[in-house]
Amino acid sequence: MYQHPHVRYAAPTSTGSLTSGQLPVLADAKAHLRVDFDDDDGYIGDILTSVTAYIEDYCGVVFGAAVQHYAYWDYAYPVVNVDMRGAEAKVSGAGNQPPTLSQLVDGSYTALDASNYAVDYVTTPMRVHMKSGFGYASELNQFRLEWKTDTQIVPAFVFQAALMIVGHYYENRQDVGKERIFEVPMNSKFLLDRYRKQVFT
Repeated sequence: MYQHPHVRYAAPTSTGSLTSGQLPVLADAKAHLRVDFDDDDGYIGDILTSVTAYIEDYCGVVFGAAVQHYAYWDYAYPVVNVDMRGAEAKVSGAGNQPPTLSQLVDGSYTALDASNYAVDYVTTPMRVHMKSGFGYASELNQFRLEWKTDTQIVPAFVFQAALMIVGHYYENRQDVGKERIFEVPMNSKFLLDRYRKQVFT
């Protein structure tokens, strides 16, 4: 996503877990690698953690039910784009609310009244619209947008891509130099590109 030159963003944060559907677990990875001993279990587990993080970052998604936060600073700009890392913003069902906006005041975030802003969460990226009459401070304003996502379905081709990347990292344990150049295998990228979120601004 191309970020507005007058808006500065903090790294997004999220908390949550995948409760149904699965990415590969240790047993899946060992079967794929044809490893029948336990000595490398810790190492393979670390690879699985790294691969999950890589896929989430590459595809622009957070797996599982998650509460996400995105902080940004702006100079009284009326519309700000925020990348939504997940399949959908949860806006229905018990405990689920539309995205909410808070402003940093005296060192802590204070929720803004919903009458002061609107969030278009159907689009990708989301758009935060500050309504006319909102009283901006004279200095740089800091806001935090919070929303829920729920990405419980992991397509079979993403599962397979994860196994392929695990195999790549397991076979290539050392950093590479000019004599040995290994990127993430193109076959796995081909599969992930089908799932990767396309963002247009």
